[in-house]
Amino acid sequence: MRHLILIFLIFSSLFSKEIKIATYNVQNLFDLKQDGHEYPEYIASEKTNWNQKTLALKLAHIARVIRDLDADVIALEEVENLNVAVLLNRVLKDKKYPYIYTFFKKNKHVVGNVVFSRYKVAHKYSVDVEGFNRGIDVLKLYFDHEKLMIYINHWPAFKHGLKARNAYAKKLKSILNPNDESIIMGDFNAPYKIRQDQWGASLVNTLGIGNRDKSLYDLWYELPPNMRYTYVYKRTKNTLDHIIISKNLLDHSKIEYKPKSFGVLRSNYLLDKYRYPKRWVVTKDFKNKGVGYSDHLPIYATFQTPPYHQPKIRTVSISYLKKMYNDLLPAILKNVTVIRVDAYSVLIGDGGERIKIYLPDETFKKGERYDILVQRIQNYKRSTEISLCKILKTYKKGEK
Repeated sequence: MRHLILIFLIFSSLFSKEIKIATYNVQNLFDLKQDGHEYPEYIASEKTNWNQKTLALKLAHIARVIRDLDADVIALEEVENLNVAVLLNRVLKDKKYPYIYTFFKKNKHVVGNVVFSRYKVAHKYSVDVEGFNRGIDVLKLYFDHEKLMIYINHWPAFKHGLKARNAYAKKLKSILNPNDESIIMGDFNAPYKIRQDQWGASLVNTLGIGNRDKSLYDLWYELPPNMRYTYVYKRTKNTLDHIIISKNLLDHSKIEYKPKSFGVLRSNYLLDKYRYPKRWVVTKDFKNKGVGYSDHLPIYATFQTPPYHQPKIRTVSISYLKKMYNDLLPAILKNVTVIRVDAYSVLIGDGGERIKIYLPDETFKKGERYDILVQRIQNYKRSTEISLCKILKTYKKGEK
């Protein structure tokens, strides 16, 4: 028996354990009970068409998304109460979750965050943000005996201004422990880069998120720029939802982010003909049409414990890169020269071949030479182009 146990322990230690984390703004999930704080369109009546049938449709639609995500821990934003969360879990049937966690809601706090989990949480609490009804919700759980902190956010909308979101960013920054392995996620109502009117400054400047060079890494940098969106307003794609991780989830110790595992669920049933989220439709006169899912798309990422699978990184030529598949990446291009820079792309060459970098995250200068880590490629008009990359080295003048 002892030999069997030893063999089992050795065998099991050869495999990494994984946990999938997701977040999804479900666009206002209410029950049929009236407790005085509902939005007008979710007060049950003939006028609003919010009734047992419409609620059942909404629950079925959200449940379909959750089943397809198949996450171990999923945070749902804009849920009214525990009662409707329980109803949703029942609709999941064989995929229902053993644990549901809700958080304290102040007066006039209409919707909050709910977490469905396959793991029992060691501790949960909500941190108040002074002057606001909605707090920052925190979970502490143990995955494969390692502590994992999860911070769930739903920050004020754009109309409330930068000052409101800065209040959340400052509070969140004050409660983060740099020694913890932390996942920060939810609906931040702000993009991953600063845009017009300082939109996004709360995340980038105040909280301090960014690419892998920052202490808080926004996983949007794992995807090509044209794929970075979960929400569309007036035909403009935005990244309101985020999964942000602390640097020590990238240090090959304890719990680790699994490379290339971040994504957006973009099943066809969730999208309209423009590839925009197929939102739950409520008319201007507060009537539920009973069609659609949410105005947000869900995002997810996977984390693992040792042993980690690290991709082999090869140095290749541009000619060889054009023959590769994304499954074989990342790869390194060494000593490439920038030939042209325009508003949307950068053309580089290595003496033999040329290739375009589409919407690079970093700044390239014409005539400069670089070593580049290529993370993704794509085909456009029968040509291969780089859709995601990172500068590893910038050569000095005269350097070989």
